[in-house]
Amino acid sequence: MKVLVVNCGGATLKYRLYAMPEEAVLAEGGIDRLGSGAAVVRWKVGAGARQEVVRPVEDHLAGLRLALEQIAEVTGDGANLDGVAFKMAHCGAEVPGAGFVDGRVVAALERYAAVVPVHNRPLLAAIAAMREALPGLPLTYTVETHFHTTLEPAAWHYALPAAWHREHGVRRYGFHSCSHRFVAGRVAELLGRPVEGLRTVICHLGSGTSVCGVRGGQSVEISSGFTPQSGTPMSTRPGDFDPFVVTYLAAAEGLGTDELNRVLTAESGLAGLSGVGGDLRDIRAAAAAGSADAQLAIDVFVWNIRRWIGSCLMATGGADALAFTGGIGENDARLRADVCADLGWLGLRLDPAANDAGDEGLVSAAESAVAVLTVRTDEEIVVARDAYRLLAGVREAER
Repeated sequence: MKVLVVNCGGATLKYRLYAMPEEAVLAEGGIDRLGSGAAVVRWKVGAGARQEVVRPVEDHLAGLRLALEQIAEVTGDGANLDGVAFKMAHCGAEVPGAGFVDGRVVAALERYAAVVPVHNRPLLAAIAAMREALPGLPLTYTVETHFHTTLEPAAWHYALPAAWHREHGVRRYGFHSCSHRFVAGRVAELLGRPVEGLRTVICHLGSGTSVCGVRGGQSVEISSGFTPQSGTPMSTRPGDFDPFVVTYLAAAEGLGTDELNRVLTAESGLAGLSGVGGDLRDIRAAAAAGSADAQLAIDVFVWNIRRWIGSCLMATGGADALAFTGGIGENDARLRADVCADLGWLGLRLDPAANDAGDEGLVSAAESAVAVLTVRTDEEIVVARDAYRLLAGVREAER
């Protein structure tokens, strides 16, 4: 069975073609700067060399058509695809964790587009584009909130008027489900222990960030909330802050909803604090050159990751493992060392050499009571597995 996994952003499109259930990657690629005359297109088919060109790509429909052309030697004209699977950011509580894309799913994407515009609007465009490019092909989805449906009601309810939850779906949802779900299982594999017996805290650290507490393979605490903007600070998004800041600034500066949303989405987080953008590598360089603002951004980032690790420890009842994943978590040894500093009281000790090496696996010392690991996350395979289960179920039912 051939399943194409599609991951859309505002100006990006990534794809990976799997042979399932073997989980073999037949082709993969991506497009950056989508919608411009100088989009960067990368792809790799089978064991062939990676290729890259810069060319105009008008929109998601043009991007998807280009992706289908790139994998044509695997799928023929596209008719040999069994399904296309989308990773979806936010569909509220009314849509199950994984299923087939239908009118209810599209309506939910539209409903929550205002709070996750970077994700939901491109997804809606991509779904429409795929239906136009390959009409009749089954489309499936996996929602990025699904792993956190196991949270206790006390953990996901906000202390707000009950009508806001009943009528508008206002509650903590949590995000990065595909990553946290994958990493929880991968930690168990790396440690050679059943996931059901582990208490794991996972730090997904990239341009978006979240910290998740997992007990017995189930999420019990998550830093992100109603939207992916909350929780730990991110590259350009703020994380948690007093909501009355918004109403105060709206009155004091005359800022409207659109302007506030723009600033909270694009000009906050590490970028807002550092003044040099949201890339931690640039921030470190500025801090090394003497920028106090850049150093403060790093300190705030580390403090809040540690704050949420503490919250997760309360929910999990301790930790057997602490895992770092995502672009920063997997590649920034110094960040891992800063987060793990002075945690001897938890019985946690890093192995500096292993941490600096940055390979997937243990980076904790032999005597550490808590295993510390780096894990190469794979969100796409989680989406592909869900799609295969759904498509195989339909085939079985038709027999």
